Amino acid sequence: WLNTMIYQVTNGNIENPWGTGFMTGDMVNVYFGIEVMKEFKPELMVINMTDVDIAHFDYTQYASAISVADYALYKLWDAIQTTPGMANDTVLIVVPEHGRNQDANSVIDTYGRYALDHNNDQMSREVFCLIAGPTGRMAPAQVIDLPYNHPNIGQSVDVVPTIANILGFDNEIPFGMLDGRVLSEAFL
Repeated sequence: WLNTMIYQVTNGNIENPWGTGFMTGDMVNVYFGIEVMKEFKPELMVINMTDVDIAHFDYTQYASAISVADYALYKLWDAIQTTPGMANDTVLIVVPEHGRNQDANSVIDTYGRYALDHNNDQMSREVFCLIAGPTGRMAPAQVIDLPYNHPNIGQSVDVVPTIANILGFDNEIPFGMLDGRVLSEAFL
């Protein structure tokens, strides 16, 4: 099964599975992840999307890549909800690796838009985190929008302890081994 999937991806034999007319690298990654999920129903799966990292030199392509990533995440969530054994039992966590600088760099794309880097200004340290899951387990329509450095704001380092908690082994991790805390605000 795995060799067949790898062959399809590496040889470009994925024939428009979502009816979009094209497949970006991120769409292929998510499509492959969905197929792995349907076949193996893993307890934990990580899908990395990298097309949005074009922001350093092409803001227009960055905005387009975000739109494509949103669509791919929709397809992933739809697959979770329609796959027996995954629906109503799966928590999806979406978090970027970093934010973007508040001020643009000096690179201007074809449409006159300045590009953005991420070199440790306050905005580049701020990221969103989407946590979705089964009704009755997740806090409904919970939006936490706190100023940076607020004592209750989540951080990227909180994702791993949250995953350990969801999978039920957070109490087995020796104290001090992981930075961060469980993002309990997302759950009931």
